[in-house]
Amino acid sequence: MLRPKIAVSFYFLSGGSALALWAVHIPLIEKTVGIDYSVLGLLLMLSGIGGFFAMQLFGYLVDHIGAKTATRIGGVAVGLSLLGPAFSQTPWRLGLSILLLGFGIAGIDVPMNAAALQVEKASGRAIFTFFHLFWSVGGLAGAALGVATIGAGLSQSQTLPVVGISLSLIGFLIAGWLLPNQPNVAESSKDERRQSSKANRRVLGFVILAGLMSASGAIVEGVAQDWSALYLRDIQMVSAALAAWGLAAFNIGMILGRIFIDRIVERKGRGFIIVWGSVVAALAIGLQAFANGFEVSLVLWFLLGLGISGVVPQLFAAAGEIGEATHSGRNMARVVGITYIGGLAGPSTIGLLTNAIPLNFAIGWGALLGLFVARSWSRLSKMEQ
Repeated sequence: MLRPKIAVSFYFLSGGSALALWAVHIPLIEKTVGIDYSVLGLLLMLSGIGGFFAMQLFGYLVDHIGAKTATRIGGVAVGLSLLGPAFSQTPWRLGLSILLLGFGIAGIDVPMNAAALQVEKASGRAIFTFFHLFWSVGGLAGAALGVATIGAGLSQSQTLPVVGISLSLIGFLIAGWLLPNQPNVAESSKDERRQSSKANRRVLGFVILAGLMSASGAIVEGVAQDWSALYLRDIQMVSAALAAWGLAAFNIGMILGRIFIDRIVERKGRGFIIVWGSVVAALAIGLQAFANGFEVSLVLWFLLGLGISGVVPQLFAAAGEIGEATHSGRNMARVVGITYIGGLAGPSTIGLLTNAIPLNFAIGWGALLGLFVARSWSRLSKMEQ
């Protein structure tokens, strides 16, 4: 079972590092293409479109072919998706590259989660959140590599292709360590498939609910990623260097949480993590509106990361167990797709809210999302199998 665990961990590491490496190169790419913030913002929306379609496609592949093959394809796609931004010289090319980048990064998301769930079931113990830890580690590694290469004077056209092709090659080869394909759709008659689809439609409401809950958790994560530094600089009135510690504290909380959460799941179940993690996150982000100092705020950002760290992964795992087994991959893809869109679009609402209320209170609205997740679990848990 060691080799499948290593393989799945690599795919999470690959996706997290590719996303972070792209992110730290955005300023260089923006300068190369010659666009302003408004155009860049519009182009970045294309990643969500590409990502959503990728998730539906790969959910279908998981169900009909199996997680092993789908993950291998996704592992190659995520690396190759870095090539487009590396060589984009015009806004149109960059827009197409961002669309494909979203497709590539999202393309690994659904199958690697399906493969992780397969390994968890085979091992007989809760290890799903452990794999998500490697997404966070990959993010730190990708960001660090980007900072180092940019500091050394290397351009995006030098760094991104090397890393991207390396990730694709390893992603193709290490798939051999994954567990064998177990397609959810067995050989069956048209009538059987039709009845299975009809039965699964009865639980689509629960699938959408799981997606909305997961998206709420992703929005809370995104608020910390996008706004913690600005909050500390403008509300707590610290320097830009100190403000960076807000995101660091949040990520430390996320990583620590993902180290220990699986042990809690084994003892208390998924619902314990989803409910109480959401409550802790709601309190932490809500209290940011009233934090009376830099140190207090740092503790709250840490607690936010600790609380929210297991919510989205455990909701993904729960989504894979909703409804008909023949539609497991597609149901998970719907949940991941809703989450992906919410995580991209949700944090931007903070900027709109600041037109009416101060930034600290705008951030505090995330508490409502955390409470929504905690309150909704009792309904979603009725569909657990």
